[in-house]
Amino acid sequence: MEAVDYSTEAWAGIRNGYAAGRLGHAYVIVGSPRGNGRTFAESILKLLFCMEEEKPCHRCAGCRLVDSHKHADILWVEPQSKSRQILADEVRALIQRMAQTAFAGGWKAGVVLSADCMNPSSENTLLKTLEEPPSKSLLLLVTDSPQSLLPTILSRCQKIVLPAAGKPSEEAGWREALMGILHELPPSSGLDAARLAGRFKGLFDTVKAVLAEEVETEMGRMAGEMDEEKLKKVVEARTNARLKEVQSDVFRVMADWHRDVLLLASRVEPGHLLFASDSAVLIGQAARHTQASALQAVEIVEGMARRQERNIPDQHIFDEAFRQLVRNG
Repeated sequence: MEAVDYSTEAWAGIRNGYAAGRLGHAYVIVGSPRGNGRTFAESILKLLFCMEEEKPCHRCAGCRLVDSHKHADILWVEPQSKSRQILADEVRALIQRMAQTAFAGGWKAGVVLSADCMNPSSENTLLKTLEEPPSKSLLLLVTDSPQSLLPTILSRCQKIVLPAAGKPSEEAGWREALMGILHELPPSSGLDAARLAGRFKGLFDTVKAVLAEEVETEMGRMAGEMDEEKLKKVVEARTNARLKEVQSDVFRVMADWHRDVLLLASRVEPGHLLFASDSAVLIGQAARHTQASALQAVEIVEGMARRQERNIPDQHIFDEAFRQLVRNG
């Protein structure tokens, strides 16, 4: 089980809301339903059901019942059918339980793991409860694909975004590859541009393969559990959603690099650089630019990110952009 970082802003918001009696009635927790998202949900529940003064203690009977998912006032729902969907009847049972009096006379809670697996009927069934929640009730929707939920559900819930499990090591992988490409900029010829564009495309291909494997593992793929075609579509959708997040981070780092080049081309002191440890490389690249061409390079990188949203083939986008980055001398 992953440990919750109690020093984060996300946890501070929950704890302060609970202490002030202003805890929201529903939250979308963006994280792994089998990892950090579920663990964060369990920690919220321990605030409600812990029996000690200093909450959560992780030791009392209440906390142990939360950990084992056996607390009488908490109903857990997750995909069970072969279709890996959360059905409307399961959501209806959750709503009915939350509307009843709590066995312990306090809070009632419902947790929907892999909430993106709700079908349209399930989501519509849930909406009325979100509009008119029972008193002293808490609903937690855990998902790593919040974009798959109905906008009307998202608008009625507070959103908590957790760092992706394993993100530091994953980022180290693509960041190292990206920095290798950045260190070779700007390309000196069309052939050099094509070579770097190929490496850039390869970076994303590698990331996508790793993410697809991670998604399949998280789904707990088992023989006969899901139709092969359905499984393929779900894995592809979740993988692409995570890939877009990585792409956004890659383009941000690449744009920041070129802004450093622009600062140096504008005769700004190196002490103001974001990539101060790479100042020697940046100074060398800035020497091949004018202020105008360095500004244009920033705009080219920002343009790459925008064009990806228009379903243009990646290789075409990258080939054209890296050709535009060519600087002789």
